[in-house]
Amino acid sequence: MAGWLSLLIIKPVLILASAGLASSLMRRCSASARHLVWLAALLSVLLLPAAHVLIPRWEPIPSHTLLAAPAPVRIVIDVVAEGQGTSTPWSAWLPLIWLAGSLLLLLRAATSQRRMARIAARATCLSTSNPVPVRVTAEVDVPLVCGLLRPLILLPEEAQSWPRERLPPVLAHESIHVIRRDIWSQLCSQLACAVYWPLPLIWWAAANLRRESEQACDDAVLTGGEKPSDYAGHIVQIARELNTAARIPSGGITMIRKNELDRRLAAILSPARNRAAAGPALTAAIAAITLLLLLPTAAWRAPAQPAGPSIKGVVSDPSGARIPGANVMLSFSKSDRREYARTTEAGEFSFAPLPDGFYSIEVTKPGFARHQAGEIQLTADKSLNLDVVLDVGRIQETLQVVAGRTSAPPPPPPAGSAAPTRIRVGGNVQATRLTYQERPSYPADCKFEGVEGTVLLRAVISREGVPMSLEAVNQLVDPRLVKAATDAVKLWRYQPTLLNGVPVEVMSMVQINFTLAK
Repeated sequence: MAGWLSLLIIKPVLILASAGLASSLMRRCSASARHLVWLAALLSVLLLPAAHVLIPRWEPIPSHTLLAAPAPVRIVIDVVAEGQGTSTPWSAWLPLIWLAGSLLLLLRAATSQRRMARIAARATCLSTSNPVPVRVTAEVDVPLVCGLLRPLILLPEEAQSWPRERLPPVLAHESIHVIRRDIWSQLCSQLACAVYWPLPLIWWAAANLRRESEQACDDAVLTGGEKPSDYAGHIVQIARELNTAARIPSGGITMIRKNELDRRLAAILSPARNRAAAGPALTAAIAAITLLLLLPTAAWRAPAQPAGPSIKGVVSDPSGARIPGANVMLSFSKSDRREYARTTEAGEFSFAPLPDGFYSIEVTKPGFARHQAGEIQLTADKSLNLDVVLDVGRIQETLQVVAGRTSAPPPPPPAGSAAPTRIRVGGNVQATRLTYQERPSYPADCKFEGVEGTVLLRAVISREGVPMSLEAVNQLVDPRLVKAATDAVKLWRYQPTLLNGVPVEVMSMVQINFTLAK
């Protein structure tokens, strides 16, 4: 699940955010240069899955610390997430929902291209000297360019009655789209939106790509000699003739979008605007920077637990029936690090991965006798399977009979002897008592992903009854559960331990079991 989220959310967001930062830093550059930045970002996120598979993986090596200290006081807390059981793995539906949305968007894009091809086939050819074929149709109300393999310009029927000076800049604008291969850029944008449709950043990037494309074509028209005020007037007039029911097919690049008109006109009329086209040197530089960002991003993997041997097993009763919910504690030799697990509905438990060394294991379940096994040795790449049989617990009663010892009375002290010496007797201990307890909250994302686990915390209870030096003893547990447990235990308050009436510090162990309700 984490790897899937990293590939489809974290890494694309990193790339798109980097493109947004670069675009904002390049605000004094031309629209053509910023268009290259957004195109490079969208191409990168499209190539990311393939690069993720093909490029050798790299991941940071996590460091582990073994802890050792005595812990005489122990508290066990069960945190049960109500209404979110493992029987309903919603996380398993997320990839299917994502895939369904992608397929629908791809189907819509293909349908739009097919509809546009039919409109173009029914359109009437317009005789012009323009290098790109021009056709007129009553099925569109705005000039546009369409066609991936055979691009052409479609004009509305009203174009035949336009003033003579309007047609040349409109055709020049649409022809520049063809020369720049913006039709393919738009296809790249549509594919990226289909693959990463739940990410708002991908739609933002696609909108920026479209806007920079239009402004780059406007810049090219003005660089070719068109007067900015006249060109802006033509665009305003075309937009004015559009009504709310205007026919604007989605399978091509349209010349006018009313929601972007104000910004576009401001750019056209700005005398200080950079209108230079992106040259080969700038294109090569952006491509190189894109590769430098894409390759390490694709190779990076989230830190994983190091590979190592494991201890697995099954807990059953003397009849052979599996025992669910049994507590299994694994202790590390020469360290107080411990790992905890509970047997599944099938009575199974597992600890992995583990470093080489010696271990002891303890299995408990109310109603059954405690099972202990020590000197379990693990070596590299040699896992161990344990079959544990719990005997039925025994009930033992003890009766103590005390009688006075019969003996001769002690002789009286000699005359003139010293008075008895008073000896101070210690060992009077008043145990720690919990006065305030904040219940840990089950992390929402852990409930959503079906994550369970046991957290063992070690703390020092100060003379004031405040937990100090909170540390997690076990490591094979989700860090989010550790954080939730630590945040709660920090707020606990105790009546301090009294030794002969004097408060003293004491070590405490707190075990918190995070369990999803069945």
